[in-house]
Amino acid sequence: MQGSDFVQIRIVVKNPCRCAFLYFGPIMGLKAGVGKAKVVFRQMSMPLFGYGRFYHLSTAQETDLFARAFLFQHDNQYACIINLECYMISHHFKKAVLDEIAKRIPKCPIKAEHLLICTQNTHSAPGGISHYAFHNLSTRGFRPDVFEAYKNACVESFLLAWNAQFEAHLFLNASEIEASVDVGFNRSLDAYNRNVNVEPLDDTQTHLAIDRMMRQVRITDTQGHERGLINWFGVQGTSISVNNDKIHSDNKGYAASLLENDKSELHAYVAGFCNDASADVSPNYHGRAKWWPRGKFEDEFKSAYFTGFLQFEKAKSLTEKEDEQIPISNRVECRLQYFDFSSVLCDADFSDDGLEHRTGNAAAGLAMLSGSPVDNPGVDAITYSVLQSWVRYRNFLRKVPLLSKRQSIRDFKNLSEAQGNKLILSELQERKVLGFSNLTKLKLPPGLSEVGDELKHLYRKGALNEHTWVPVIIPIQIILIGELAIAAVPGEITTVAGRRLKEALLNDLQKQGVLDVVLCCNANEYMGYTTTKEEYEETTYERGMTFFGHYTLAALQTCFRRVSTLFESAPDIKSTGIQPPEFSPHELNLRTAHKNQLL
Repeated sequence: MQGSDFVQIRIVVKNPCRCAFLYFGPIMGLKAGVGKAKVVFRQMSMPLFGYGRFYHLSTAQETDLFARAFLFQHDNQYACIINLECYMISHHFKKAVLDEIAKRIPKCPIKAEHLLICTQNTHSAPGGISHYAFHNLSTRGFRPDVFEAYKNACVESFLLAWNAQFEAHLFLNASEIEASVDVGFNRSLDAYNRNVNVEPLDDTQTHLAIDRMMRQVRITDTQGHERGLINWFGVQGTSISVNNDKIHSDNKGYAASLLENDKSELHAYVAGFCNDASADVSPNYHGRAKWWPRGKFEDEFKSAYFTGFLQFEKAKSLTEKEDEQIPISNRVECRLQYFDFSSVLCDADFSDDGLEHRTGNAAAGLAMLSGSPVDNPGVDAITYSVLQSWVRYRNFLRKVPLLSKRQSIRDFKNLSEAQGNKLILSELQERKVLGFSNLTKLKLPPGLSEVGDELKHLYRKGALNEHTWVPVIIPIQIILIGELAIAAVPGEITTVAGRRLKEALLNDLQKQGVLDVVLCCNANEYMGYTTTKEEYEETTYERGMTFFGHYTLAALQTCFRRVSTLFESAPDIKSTGIQPPEFSPHELNLRTAHKNQLL
């Protein structure tokens, strides 16, 4: 055998997402690069983003935040994954990173389809970096200084990886974290138990209602020296609560730093701990079998360290076990396409009744305000009850012919069909709250006065006129590294929804030689949450944040299927189609936190 030749033996096991595969012979010709750059903020007093609270502000910094880049190249095909320590990013952020890379390296071949930027979900990092109004509401506007700090770190980490490429070998490690290890708990067990084909669990078994599989790609040079690792395991970055006022990378930040410190004796070593399916997975205890205060300890920093250490410990053990080292080939391919998620016609085999169904316009449900009982409790019961009654009353009026225009009645009927039994709080695509498009007429209970005041302020300034309040044109991206498919999920997805997406994608990509799939969540954009249709029937925070209705998972499966077919064409064949909208500098400036600063 010469060059990149190899012999592949596939061993099939019962779970198709856990295939093992072995190679005999050299796997050469792949280059890799790793880079790590610190996020440098110009001030310490900034709004922290993730819990959606106006009072969640930083006064100091407990841990540094980093961007970590992993570059792969073979036969002039490139892929780069950047893991950023914050809650979420947007298409506009990724575009700014690409534009800056193009300035720094004029003939750089890295384009949108080659670059995946994901976040690790810490809720204790500064926010305000989306161009969409809804995602910047609690930060009181767009924050150019925060945007630039994150962008600079991403670009610098990429440049470090680009300028220090080396001949590399890649290995896939995968193993379940033992059930006795308190690394995560399902925070929406009633919704989980609604799923068909799952064994119902009681509230002493929330630790079993998560995906305990950890996967990682280990990177070595040709001498066998450890150079880096990309890890995927699903758990929220909520070890540290909304009561914290310090910038912090949470449990995955600790995991990354611990592994880097352990592995970097001889060479610079970079470890990225990404999120897999984690929308319903908390590091804090949910159930009635333990008496935890929230996390393991009263001190939330200790709780974050505890959960981070468990992930580090498992990741390290996987790198050291001979029987867990699965070499993967040097294939590097990427595909990317945008879809209008407000109107996806879902393939019939992804629906419960075997029929095609269509998603609907983006809408936030009232259940969003209920929060998560341990991670982030919502509004008080009285406020929720008042809003619930008001929403039902408004919905009734909107169906009465004498009180609404015929087209409005049809539009609301279509929206209601797509959104199912969700009580709609805000029509994010039509820019309405409680049915009001004129937000000066909006009256919210005292518990939501800050939200109402901010919305009215933005409305009066004309800062909410362009486009939608959340992204609707969504990027779907797949990266193939050897026999591993990395699916860039543009938001958060629940355990069972993630399992179904992996199984569907693996089935679609097996003809491309793919033997395993990971979900890289909070990647490239933030479309909110994705639940299964069964979970959607339960009134939970996750349902309220599933913006495109009860067929959102079917839409994701359909769109990833469309992108998977693009691998049947040559790598240089670029897909065409719709692109996300660009906000004018004028409107963006109207809702920026620094009025005199424009992008």
